[in-house]
Amino acid sequence: MKSLYSTMILAVVPTLISLANSVLGQCDYYTNVQPNQEYYVYSPYYSNYYPPSTSCRWIAACPQGYYCQLQCSDIDLPYTTGCTLDRLLISRTGDPTLAGAQSYCGRGTLTVSSEGQQLSVGLQAARNSPGGKFFCTLTAQPRTPAPAPTCSCGYRKVNRIVGGTETGVNEYPMMAGIFDKRIYQVYCGGVIIDRRYVVTAAHCMQGMNAANINAVVGDHNVENTGESPATQSIPVTQFLIHPNYNADTFDYDISILRLQYDIVFSERVGPVCLPFNYGTTDFAGAIVTALGWGTTEPGGPLSSTLQKVNLNVINQSTCQRTYSSLTSRQMCTYTPGKDACQFDSGGPLLYTQANNGLQYFVGIISYGKFCASSSPSVNARVTELLSWIVSSTPGVNYCRK
Repeated sequence: MKSLYSTMILAVVPTLISLANSVLGQCDYYTNVQPNQEYYVYSPYYSNYYPPSTSCRWIAACPQGYYCQLQCSDIDLPYTTGCTLDRLLISRTGDPTLAGAQSYCGRGTLTVSSEGQQLSVGLQAARNSPGGKFFCTLTAQPRTPAPAPTCSCGYRKVNRIVGGTETGVNEYPMMAGIFDKRIYQVYCGGVIIDRRYVVTAAHCMQGMNAANINAVVGDHNVENTGESPATQSIPVTQFLIHPNYNADTFDYDISILRLQYDIVFSERVGPVCLPFNYGTTDFAGAIVTALGWGTTEPGGPLSSTLQKVNLNVINQSTCQRTYSSLTSRQMCTYTPGKDACQFDSGGPLLYTQANNGLQYFVGIISYGKFCASSSPSVNARVTELLSWIVSSTPGVNYCRK
């Protein structure tokens, strides 16, 4: 790497945005890397030079227990101080926007390993580029076994909700929004259960096409995406609706969304704790927190900022007086003057564990008679659906706390 220039990208935000917007028109690749196989990442027209204005992106995902290794045996890009002309971008975190990536130019060789299971590579050439080329080999390498770190879930960042209050920015790192690209709107809530999976209500996904949906995480003000640096909008590749979902009674009202690439976790974005230790708990009398960007009053406008409200869980027999079709897969909440409302559907009900302060995913906002009325609201009961969540997400190692 004697003549290979490397610098951290700190002030190239317009460049990164240009790259993200332009790669789709030229070359944009995603690969699931399998062990004991080699994959090749190389510039267009290699071993000839790529043309001016070339923009490409490669995203590699390696299996659990492996990291991605990129070995570049031939890098020949025009050299400029700071790589201001052409650049090879490599993100060891696998950030799809290449934020925080390193920039390389000049001649040399290079070996880079991912920090996690994902690695992203970008190529950007200037309009007046004389051209260049590179060739790399991509493999999945097993991680050396090490003491398992303490897993993390359900943490809360302390620094459609009727009678609710605005949350702090990224106060609930597990919160997700289900975004319809056709109407450019978050129309349902969701919750992060893993880097690659988000859970929402089945009725939010019924009749939808995955190609039209993104999962938005790390957001607070959906009308001001710059308010949180953690905001990520990730395409949904497929979703599962529980096979027993009943659109009339909203029984089994749950759907799992698989994302195109991993969510980048941080103190601002992370998974909820699943209620593995609460299998026999009905939560009657407990207080849970509902989250959403829904309306703050019946028939009112959507909230631009994430709202929260504390609700009381009531027992099944009391709720069955209002909803005779209520099943064991459902739980009810009722607090006078407070409720989830329109467009909050799919968002989580979170139970705070008194001993550790962690947030446990115990309910999915489903339906009610009228926002903040004298009738309770019905939610999917996650403890009764937990086995389906686990069986529908093979390979995921959930944190059990």
